[in-house]
Amino acid sequence: MNEELRDQDYLEHIQDAIGKIRRYVAGKSEADFMADDLVQDGVIRNFEIIGEAVTKLSSVRKASHDDVPWGEISGMRNRLIHGYISVNLQIVWDTVEKVLPEFAAKVESIQREMKSSQSKSSGPSLR
Repeated sequence: MNEELRDQDYLEHIQDAIGKIRRYVAGKSEADFMADDLVQDGVIRNFEIIGEAVTKLSSVRKASHDDVPWGEISGMRNRLIHGYISVNLQIVWDTVEKVLPEFAAKVESIQREMKSSQSKSSGPSLR
């Protein structure tokens, strides 16, 4: 599988995980989140998936979008997995509220750019 297709798959995994996080916290306040370990576990697991998918994206893709904090995202994944016993739920909540919306928009933009690039490179259809 070529890099372009792999990147598309990983970006789709990221989008799926973002969607799950959004569903898990929909209508919840910070206090609700702090009191619900099931939601916390779901959110944390999906941040781990996002971070892992980010590590799998091609270096070319990440370099072409250096406005995205790829290293911080994969670093959060490492912290959640390896430091699982001392996860700071306030940081997780703040990430959901303050970081995730902008990151989601950037991922969508990258996906649109990739689709546009593919349609241009495939040229017109000869039916």
